[in-house]
Amino acid sequence: MDTNNKNNVGLDLAATNQVITKLSELLADYQVFYANLRGLHWNIKGDKFYDLHGIYEEYYNEIAEKIDETAERIVILGGTPENNFSEYLKVSKVKEISHVFDWETGVLHVIETLQLLVSKLRKLHATGIKSGDHGSVSLANHGIKSFEKKIWMLSAYSQK
Repeated sequence: MDTNNKNNVGLDLAATNQVITKLSELLADYQVFYANLRGLHWNIKGDKFYDLHGIYEEYYNEIAEKIDETAERIVILGGTPENNFSEYLKVSKVKEISHVFDWETGVLHVIETLQLLVSKLRKLHATGIKSGDHGSVSLANHGIKSFEKKIWMLSAYSQK
């Protein structure tokens, strides 16, 4: 077997680099989303406080796990995950928010961010399939399933 064009887990280096790029972008999005969720958790006010304070905490805990999973996947594939927030902000499609106090603005931001993440995860899934990277495909599948359910639940919650 020719190992010159393979990484440590036996995947083609060129194809793996495409997956690493998508994972690195996803890592940046997760990091910004995590910070946004923390702010939403801290700053929510009004009659939806008790519901959303707990929901935002649940969400940022899940995103923290996804951050670690994604960074570790990058390392497994032979890449180096970024750890500087200034670098995340250069590539993240998730924009920073601050001082959001009302529930409707916060929930809308979370829904839109989850929709963006699902779109990115679907692209990661397709790239992973093309490269034979079943580990990254699995990572994408778990994220898609979790985030689609959250979109559904938050959309139902926010209907008046």
